[in-house]
Amino acid sequence: MREAKDYTTYGDQEWNKRYQELYEERLSVIHDREHTSASLQKSHDLLIKKAVCLALKKTESEWGTAPTHFAFFLMGSGARLEQSFWSDQDHGIIFESSGAEEEESYFLHVGKEIVYALKRVGYEPCDGKVMASNPKWCRSYDQWEKQIKGWLKDNKWETLRYTLTFFDSRTLIGDPELLERLKRLLFNAVDMEPYLLERFTENTGRLRKGVGLFNQLLVETKGKQQGKFDFKQTVLFPYVNGLRLLAIEQHIYASSTIERFEQLPEKYHHIKKLKPSFEKLLEKRVDWQKDVQSYEHVHHLALDQLSQSEKKQLKEWIKEGHQLYQDIERIFKKGEST
Repeated sequence: MREAKDYTTYGDQEWNKRYQELYEERLSVIHDREHTSASLQKSHDLLIKKAVCLALKKTESEWGTAPTHFAFFLMGSGARLEQSFWSDQDHGIIFESSGAEEEESYFLHVGKEIVYALKRVGYEPCDGKVMASNPKWCRSYDQWEKQIKGWLKDNKWETLRYTLTFFDSRTLIGDPELLERLKRLLFNAVDMEPYLLERFTENTGRLRKGVGLFNQLLVETKGKQQGKFDFKQTVLFPYVNGLRLLAIEQHIYASSTIERFEQLPEKYHHIKKLKPSFEKLLEKRVDWQKDVQSYEHVHHLALDQLSQSEKKQLKEWIKEGHQLYQDIERIFKKGEST
């Protein structure tokens, strides 16, 4: 077994030079070009893959090749293909295991290298530590299976949130079958215990109010974003959370909200027809956020920079997204989903 090491410092100038070059590439391909939402996601995927591959090569140079098959997967907006110009890190690792302790040590080290590499390239570490450097999100397949079953059995707000976070996942490097098998496990669990759908709905059902009594858009009243409008929580998330619930119920493996719209059966036609509206929402966000200079400000809008027609459009999305979520909530509470 390899000895534990301290991986919090990185003195290798050559590797840091490579990360710096990749950061400069980021500025070129993401911040110095006009983008659609789709082209922006492709650019992020390319950069993240390059950064992760550098981290893997660095690990191989120190520890040798990976001891077993694995999958590195994204979660959050990266998995859903909904990143803005700046994004934080949400990712994990699944590896096949023979039971050797060194496998866990190896992949946790890979996770730490990935976190460092992505940070150097401009992706902020996740405040909640939903990253492959955290043992909770870097596990063997058997450990993952046990953990997901435990989350569902506990049936607490926190563990259900972990489950929903995990479900928004997409393999970026490695064996995609490992992730798909775990999603099948979740689908089977919900089939056996349908009440979990209602519990998931309760978990994400506290919709943030976006329009006030006098038809005004509501802004932050305190904190760093005081006076700004929370686009992510108020406009984007009702669609995202609602389509995630339907994807679980309908056994849809896709992580992208747009793909989830597309793969819904025709009985959900009234929901499927909202896909163009959601696509327009993503495109408008790209336009609004193109001049944002850091991740800290990427989820909020300065309303004084929007036209009256844009403010009206925001209100329409808020109403549509909230109605969508409430419709799904009623479906699950009545037990109409099959």
